[in-house]
Amino acid sequence: MPDGTRRAATGAASAALERLVRPRSVAVVGASDEPASIGGAPLVLLERFGYEGDVHLVSRSRREVRGRACVASIEELPFGVDAAILAIPKAGVADAVEQAGRRGVGGVVVFSSGYGELDAAGAAAERALAASAARHGIALAGPNCLGLVNFADGVPLTFGDVAPNRRAGGPGVAIVAQSGAMSLALTYAAMAQDTSVTYAISTGNEAVLGVEDHLRLVIADERTRAVVMLVEQIRRPAEFLALAREAREREITVCVLHTGRGERAKAASLTHTGAIAGDQDVLRSVLGREGVLFVNSLDGLVDTAGVIARRGLPHADGVAFMTDSGAAKTFAIDVCEAEGAVLPELGGATLAKLAGELPAFATASNPVDITAMGLNDPSLYARVASVLLEDDDVGTLVVSAMPGSELQGTEQVEALLPTLAAARKPVVYTIMGGDCPIPERNRLLVLDASVPLFRSPERALRAARDLASAARAARAAESRARAAPRALHVPPLGTGGPGTAAGTVFGELEAKAMLAAAGIESPPSRLVTSPAGARDAARELGCPVVVKISSPDITHKSDAGGVAFVHAPEDAADAYSAVLAAVSASRPDARVDGVLIERVVSDGVEMLLGARRDPAWGPYLVVGLGGVWTEIVGDATVVAADADRDEIADAISGLRGAAVLRGARGSRPRDLHALVGAAELVAALVRCSPRVAEIEINPLLVRSEGDGVVALDAVVATGAPPA
Repeated sequence: MPDGTRRAATGAASAALERLVRPRSVAVVGASDEPASIGGAPLVLLERFGYEGDVHLVSRSRREVRGRACVASIEELPFGVDAAILAIPKAGVADAVEQAGRRGVGGVVVFSSGYGELDAAGAAAERALAASAARHGIALAGPNCLGLVNFADGVPLTFGDVAPNRRAGGPGVAIVAQSGAMSLALTYAAMAQDTSVTYAISTGNEAVLGVEDHLRLVIADERTRAVVMLVEQIRRPAEFLALAREAREREITVCVLHTGRGERAKAASLTHTGAIAGDQDVLRSVLGREGVLFVNSLDGLVDTAGVIARRGLPHADGVAFMTDSGAAKTFAIDVCEAEGAVLPELGGATLAKLAGELPAFATASNPVDITAMGLNDPSLYARVASVLLEDDDVGTLVVSAMPGSELQGTEQVEALLPTLAAARKPVVYTIMGGDCPIPERNRLLVLDASVPLFRSPERALRAARDLASAARAARAAESRARAAPRALHVPPLGTGGPGTAAGTVFGELEAKAMLAAAGIESPPSRLVTSPAGARDAARELGCPVVVKISSPDITHKSDAGGVAFVHAPEDAADAYSAVLAAVSASRPDARVDGVLIERVVSDGVEMLLGARRDPAWGPYLVVGLGGVWTEIVGDATVVAADADRDEIADAISGLRGAAVLRGARGSRPRDLHALVGAAELVAALVRCSPRVAEIEINPLLVRSEGDGVVALDAVVATGAPPA
């Protein structure tokens, strides 16, 4: 949909959204007396939830449904109904929206499919719906959606089979998904854990209302403590980013599972930088800096958000694990190592207290195994948990215990629960044994004490890891918000000014000259256009030299046969001819400026350093292993372009290959300080050069400590000026 149409529609809908989500009156258009049908289920659900507002039914074929009178058309509705559910075929939707607008309806939910998700004709019909909604100021949800449920206020506007929330009114989780089926699945999963769900919203095709509108709505509700989002596309990035910031400031954690993880950037990129950084990586770098937590599984979404809703975020990264099984202790160590959860070494005072509580044959450590003595003395669970919770390095406590007999399980719960309920840190209680039944009374005692209950220690540890990650990101974002603005500013790269066409590619020679002017050195080189010139240049520069094709159309020279190494000046002429012949055979359409003869600099680690301006999210930086290993190994990290030196350094240290920079296996340490400085400079260049779409230095040779970095190859490309 054109941006102008969408902006007009969403702007008109924002004032009406409140009427849609908290309506005083609801109309069901297409009402049916079949309770399981799309037209029958909404009325059943309104009655199930005890909806107290006015309910109006519209049906062309029925005089009444479930004892309620029907009118034959929308024109017969009272003026000013707040929300209308359109449970009708697509053929009647456009007229229904127009009629609803004329009758002053605040918002409509369109279940019907066959719009933009289908074909061009469907997309045109969707644009027409948005235009109609904009004319009348209607908040339109859908089309192709399951609707929405305001559990907090008891308003179901859906045909999905849902029930009122047992914990309505308390702090909870809001669910926003672009998929209707997944919004329902996430709701079921959260309620199965007895997590309070405040809203469950399916956005569908987002002809008018998008995830941004609903995110604004749910974070404004003080009952929401976490937001679960399943999204494939974020259509209004700047708005979403601002809302993520607002959520963090309200101490609400946004948990995102991003599906369809982004071939768009890879397909559109001319450099390795864009090919490595897909949508998922860019989203993580930009939104993660505002405390958004990216989760890689549906279970993780529900588990982590449920703990946050009940217990908040930890103030330390460490996880303490307490169990009554030696094997579970070892398993926890393995899981934490594999998943990145931090099991801190406990302080001396904590270890001494543990030793005083544990049986003599048990080991005071983290994880801690209290052994089977807990069966004889259930108070041991609580005493050990209290000691662990007092340790400042422990942010989250996971208790993972066997259920035992019904009596043993009851004694365990009753002994442990007061300590867990009173804890001022996140706690997770895991009763192992999979889906084996536990007494319902025990289950409800745990949940009613606002203690998350899991049946899998693995899921509990992953949730604890994600809690720490979310808390760490939120703390970092708050620290950046308080810090002074970043001071590094550079002149824009000299890309030829506003007259330069978008999509212009500056090859190695020009790109290196631009970077040299900014302060990034390159080896001495000469551009030649004859075999004799190649020989003379090799003699002047001193061998060994590298012979490289110079072409704005060839950014990956090795793939085109455009690179050769020469160890004697007299061989340079033959290498010149061989390179041209190889490129002529592999890329006959490429423009060739000549051949570059460059002095070989080989003592160092080859890295990739690139920056790219994403059309949706703006500029970002990519750092990783370079040279021929870039795509083979794929060891790279994406960093926001306004990251500071510490963030860049932390990102580089997190690379799998970072050890080679530190001096692995007896090699000399490399100049990390210079690498971070070059990355900071490239990030500043893309920020301050609005016409630059991509910068890539590959490889960037990182030399020994104190010797700096050298750009061995580079490319710069222009794009359209950012909006």
